[in-house]
Amino acid sequence: MKVYFTPCGVALGHAGRCLPIAKEIIKKKGKILFSTYGDAVDFLRTENVPTVKVPEIRFEENKDGAVDLKRTATKVTKHVHTFLRQITAEIKLLKTFNPDIVVSDSRLSPLIACRLLGKPSILLLHQLKMLIPHRRTLSKLEQKLKHFGEFIIMYTLYPWWSLANIILIPDFPPPYTIAKENLKIPKKILENKAKLIGPIISKRPEELPPSQELKAKLGFNKNKPLIYAGMGGTKKEKYLINTILERVFKKFPDNYQIVFTRGYPNKPEIAYKKENLHVYNWFKDRYILLKACDIIISRAGHNTVAEAIYFGKPLILVPTPAHSEHQGNAKSAQKMGIAKVIQQENLNLKTLLEAIEEIMNNGYILRNIRRAQQFALKINAIKTVLQYIKLFTAKDFRREDNLVKHYNSSITGMLNLFV
Repeated sequence: MKVYFTPCGVALGHAGRCLPIAKEIIKKKGKILFSTYGDAVDFLRTENVPTVKVPEIRFEENKDGAVDLKRTATKVTKHVHTFLRQITAEIKLLKTFNPDIVVSDSRLSPLIACRLLGKPSILLLHQLKMLIPHRRTLSKLEQKLKHFGEFIIMYTLYPWWSLANIILIPDFPPPYTIAKENLKIPKKILENKAKLIGPIISKRPEELPPSQELKAKLGFNKNKPLIYAGMGGTKKEKYLINTILERVFKKFPDNYQIVFTRGYPNKPEIAYKKENLHVYNWFKDRYILLKACDIIISRAGHNTVAEAIYFGKPLILVPTPAHSEHQGNAKSAQKMGIAKVIQQENLNLKTLLEAIEEIMNNGYILRNIRRAQQFALKINAIKTVLQYIKLFTAKDFRREDNLVKHYNSSITGMLNLFV
């Protein structure tokens, strides 16, 4: 079997959730190839998987990492041209690699290329409804206009996303759905083609040694709380938050231990180590840190929140300013009672210590995250995606009408639908 993965290259989350599926294909003696752009290229190459760089599309950003819609809009002609170049590149790569199926994570150009060449495709997507970013509080009229605009965007994009044979949503069923705001969509859309399968993670907590053992192996005191701060996002998103956090961590009291990863896979792994503060540019197996720690500090990326739930770790989230998905995820996690949220402009030593102490001393948050973990561990999204790959590459089910009939009858009972 040959599987072609095409994750979005903005930040590392999309490539990160395709990677465990790819590794399972390799274990089964299949062949894989990635095409992506941006930060994801270096990340995948450090994971030693074959990766081709394609033309890059990204939003313009401010210094604090927030999306600048005005500057992005002024370059729309350039983005359209790049998108067409992406489609051309994907067609060439599909003809060269000749995969049995394509797995696209939040990218449209591979789906168009697949349809033109008659290749089956699976789309991984947790943002069926794109949210328009904003900084200030909106009036009721502005909120209505914003929601109207978001539905226009959704109905414009959905026919294009539907070029995939199926849309798999890597999020938890209720009550632990993370991207609630992005999935407030008509029931009909989910019934037709989109299926909720649960988040995809590379390693489960039961596959690792006990947390106290890992804490000791990392060089920390087993009897002191360990905080894991791991920053994701684009380079601009990470730079400012890393600068603030590193300055704050140097002033932290000695009763806390901190392992801090800056999120730069193309730099030397270790930056420096002090007694209670270990700073890494990159930590190859972050699941060790997830299992060892007592609290996670992070942006509010979808993958990070999902991993925290799987590993049963409470969160302190610092969402990127005016980043609609991050803000929505943070709001969702806080409503579940598994996270404290600090906006970036309010992040300092006092606010961070207060959030940590509230989590450590408040059994409510710890109880909620343990309940969420028990729910999450019943789900195996990688297995579900592999079953769909096998189904859509079966010789007896090449025609889409047969495929639709077959997956409706054979797999629907296995999935938790978001309806």
